[in-house]
Amino acid sequence: MGVVLVKSGVQFFNPPTPGGFRIQSAIDQCANKLGDLVITSGCDGEHSGPNDPHHFGNAFDVRSHDFSSEQKDLILAQIMNYLGWDHFYGFLENPGQDTEHFHFQVKKGTTYP
Repeated sequence: MGVVLVKSGVQFFNPPTPGGFRIQSAIDQCANKLGDLVITSGCDGEHSGPNDPHHFGNAFDVRSHDFSSEQKDLILAQIMNYLGWDHFYGFLENPGQDTEHFHFQVKKGTTYP
C-alpha cells in the first residue's frame, strides 16, 4: 500500500475543481495499489502559457524517475483506467530527459463534469 506525497512548493487550486479533484483521486487510488507517488506540480510553476490547465487546477504532474519502464506503463494505464479517456488525458512527458514526468489533465475542449 502506498500514499500520495507532495513535493515541497507544490500549490493546489483553491477550491479544488471537479476535474482536478478527480485526477487527485485517481493518483491516490493508483498509489494505494502500486506504491507511493509524488505530485510534483499543481497550479504552480511555469507551464505552456496562460491558458494551461495547470493554472486552473485541471492538471497535475507526477514523478516518474523512480520507476522502471514497465512500472511507468502500469502507472499510466492504471491512472487513466480510473480517469477514463472521455474527459481526461495522460502521458509520460519528456521521456528519458531530466524533466520526465507523468502529466494528467482534463482533456482540452471538454468540461468535467
